[in-house]
Amino acid sequence: MNTIHTKRPTIRAIALAASLLCALSAQAQTAARDDDDKSVEKVVVTAQKREQAAIDVPASVSTVSADRLSRSGLVRLEDYAAQIPGMTITALSRGYSSVVLRGISTGISQATPSTAYYIDEAPIGSITAYATGSTLTPDLDPYDLRRIEVLKGPQGTLYGAGAVGGLLRYVTTPADSERFSGALSLGGNKVAHGGDGSEARASLNIPLGANGMGLRVSVLDRTDAGYIDNPYNGQSDVNKATTRGGRIAWNWAVNPDWAVQAWALTQKFKSGGIGSQDVNGPSLTPVTKELERGTYIPETQDIGLDVANATVRGRLGDFSVVSSTTYQTVKAETNVDVTSSLGTLFSAVLKIPNIGMQTRQLIDTKRWSQELRARSSAMGDRLEYEAGIFYTQEDSTNSLPPLSTFNTATGAPLPLGLPIANAMLGTKYKEYSLFGNVNYAITPQFDILAGLRMSHDTQHYVQDYKLSLLTSVPVQLAQDASNSKTTYLLSARYKPAADTAVYARIATGYRAGGPSALPPDVVAGGKQTFQPDTLTSYELGFKSALMGGKASVEAALFTTDWKDIQIQTSSGVTPKGNFNYFVNGGKAKSSGAEATLLVFPTSGLTLRGTAAYTDSHLTEDAPVVKGLNGDRMPFVPRMTGSLAADYRFALAGMQAWVGGSVSHIGERRSNFSQQANVLNVPAYSTVNLNAGLEVNKVRVTVYAKNLSDERGINFINSVGFPLNPYTAGVIQPRTIGVDLGYRF
Repeated sequence: MNTIHTKRPTIRAIALAASLLCALSAQAQTAARDDDDKSVEKVVVTAQKREQAAIDVPASVSTVSADRLSRSGLVRLEDYAAQIPGMTITALSRGYSSVVLRGISTGISQATPSTAYYIDEAPIGSITAYATGSTLTPDLDPYDLRRIEVLKGPQGTLYGAGAVGGLLRYVTTPADSERFSGALSLGGNKVAHGGDGSEARASLNIPLGANGMGLRVSVLDRTDAGYIDNPYNGQSDVNKATTRGGRIAWNWAVNPDWAVQAWALTQKFKSGGIGSQDVNGPSLTPVTKELERGTYIPETQDIGLDVANATVRGRLGDFSVVSSTTYQTVKAETNVDVTSSLGTLFSAVLKIPNIGMQTRQLIDTKRWSQELRARSSAMGDRLEYEAGIFYTQEDSTNSLPPLSTFNTATGAPLPLGLPIANAMLGTKYKEYSLFGNVNYAITPQFDILAGLRMSHDTQHYVQDYKLSLLTSVPVQLAQDASNSKTTYLLSARYKPAADTAVYARIATGYRAGGPSALPPDVVAGGKQTFQPDTLTSYELGFKSALMGGKASVEAALFTTDWKDIQIQTSSGVTPKGNFNYFVNGGKAKSSGAEATLLVFPTSGLTLRGTAAYTDSHLTEDAPVVKGLNGDRMPFVPRMTGSLAADYRFALAGMQAWVGGSVSHIGERRSNFSQQANVLNVPAYSTVNLNAGLEVNKVRVTVYAKNLSDERGINFINSVGFPLNPYTAGVIQPRTIGVDLGYRF
C-alpha cells in the first residue's frame, strides 16, 4: 500500500503570505531583473565550447531563458519541448524521458541515447546500450540555471559518441566574486483531477574577500502533485513525486589569465507511481476511467544524479587552454507491475489462477571524463585553430534481482519454486579521442570551418542470467568489443551585414557499438558484436536581426542520412531461452525545416513563434524490427510549433507582466508498421498563461499550465497479453499555481 502523504501549504495560504510580504517590502530597493528579450546578435551561447554570439555559430542553436521558464511554472523538459523547434519528448513518466532532436530515434526500444547532454563543461549520463541512458535523461529544474541551449544536428567532432541528433546543454549560474546576493521562492499549485504540489528554492552567493573568489549555494525541494488513481486498491494520486537537489559552486579568478570553476550538483527524484493510464488499443479509450492505472503493487521510482566538475581556464603563451574534469554517478530503482502480461501468461501456462508478478530494475552508473583543449589564432586573427584530447570511462550495472510471485486476490506470496528473474548485466566502457578544428576568414564577411575527431572505444560486457521463470537455462556470458571512428565537420558562413548570416554545414556523428549480448549458437549467423551507427547531416541556415533589432529570425533546412542503425531485437523462443540483443540494420533519412521568429514591436512586448517540419522514415526494410521502407520513425511528429507573448509594463509604481504560449505536437506512430502493437498517437496542443508583479525585491507569479486540460500522450506501449491493455504516458493535467520570490 502506498503511504498517503500530508498535503503541503495550499495556494490560498501562499497567496496570503505573498500579500503580507509585499506590504512589508514596499520600501525596499528595486531588484534587478533578468531581461531575456534580446535580439539574435546579442544572445551569447556556449554550445560550441566557447562564448559566441548566436549569429556567429554556423549551426542551428535554440536557447531558452531559465528565468522565463520559472516565471511560467515550466520546470520539466516536457513542459517546454515544443518551444524548441526540432525537439520532441517521449516520456513514460516523470523521471523517464527521451529527448529526440530532428527525428533521430527508433522509438521506445532505443537503448543508446541519440542526444548528448552536458551541464556546463560536464558530459552527463551513460552512452552505452546497457544502462538505459536513453531514458535516464537529466531533467534539471531551472532554479539555478541561466539558460538551456539546444544545438541541433550531429555534433560528433566537438562532443564525440552519442551526439547524433544534437546536444542539450544546461548552463548554470556561476558564483559571483563581487556581489553578496541571494534569492528565496515558495510556491504551490493544484492539478486538476489530482492533488497539490509545492516548491521551495533558495540560493546564496558569497564573495570570499578581495582575492577573486566567490561561493554560491542553492537548494531545491519540489513536490509534483499526483494525478493517476489506482482502481485496484482505491488509492488516489499515486504518481505524486518529489525532486530534491542542491548545488555548490566555487569560482576563483587566480589572475587576469587564469581562473578555476568547480561545482557539485545532486538531484534526487522519487515517485510512488507511473504517470500513465490504462487504455484499450487501438481506440485509446480508458480501460476503466481517465487517469487510472490498475496495479497490485506500488510502482515506485527512485533516481539519483550526482555530478562534480572542475574546470580550469587560462593562457599559455598564445594559447588559451581549458581543462575539464567530471565525475558522476547515476542510480535508479524502478518497480513495475507486470501481472497483466507475464502474470496472465504464466497463469495460462501453469493453470494457476491469480498469479501476480512484478519486476525491479536497478541501474548503477559511474563515469569519469577528462577533456583538455587549447585554442589560438594566427595571420592577424584570420585563422583560428583548436585541438584537444578527451577520455571517458564508464562502469555500469543493470540488474533484475529475484522477486517472488504473489496472489492477486489476497496479496499473499504465491511460491512457484523460482523467482521471476535473477539477472545482471555489467559493462565497462572506455573512449579516447583526439579532435581539432580550424576556422579561416577568407574575407571579413566569409569564413570556413573544418573539424575532425578520431575516436577509439573499448567495451567489456558480462551477463549473468541465473535460473528463473524467465530463464530456463542459466547463461553466463562475457564479450568484448572495440571500434575506431572518425567524424568530420565542414561549414561555410557568409555575413552580408553585421546582423545577418547565411551558413551551409555538413557534419557527421556516431553512436558507439559494442557487445551484442547474444550468446553463441543461439541464432544462426548471430554476431557477438554490433557496430557503430553513423549519421551525416546537410544543413542550410539563415540568421538575421531585422527592423533595427526589433525582430530576429533563425531558419534552417536539413536532410540527414542514418545508416547501420542500432536496433534491439529478440531471438524468440530457443532451447537456450529468449534473448534480447543488438544488431545493425536498416537505413533512415530525416529531412525538414525549422524556424524561430522573435518580434519586439513595442517597449516591453515580446512575441515568439517557432515551427518545425520533420519527415523521418526508413529508407530500406528493417526486418528485425518489422519495419518497411517508408515507415515513419516512432514517436516523431511531422509538425510541431509554438506561439508565445510576454508583455512587461509599469502598474502603480510596480513592474508587472502577463504572458502566454500555445504549443502543438503533431500526430505520431507508436512503432513500425508490421509490429502487432503499432498505434496512431493523436496530436495535442497546450495553452499556458502567466502573470506577475515585481515590488522592489519581491516577485509574485501566478501561472496556468495546460489550461485546456489536454490528455496529450507522449508514450504508449502494450503491457497486456497478448496486447491489451496498453499504457499511455499522459501529460500533466491543468495546473494552476502561484510562486512568491524574494531577491536581494
